[in-house]
Amino acid sequence: MSTNLAHVFVNFSKRSINIVDDEGYDKTVNWNFNSIGAEGFSETVSEIQELLDPDMITYCFAAQ
Repeated sequence: MSTNLAHVFVNFSKRSINIVDDEGYDKTVNWNFNSIGAEGFSETVSEIQELLDPDMITYCFAAQ
């Protein structure tokens, strides 16, 4: 049995990406708040936008 990607949450204020699979498991990836972290986060978000259906991505702009 394989697990499929269900949704991706991109949080710009926390510079993190939360990946959720179709079984409900999730993994959060965080980037540092420096120039290297900014570059890596930006590249990853760009790749996600190119590869995934826009309905699978939620963008968050404010920290809670």
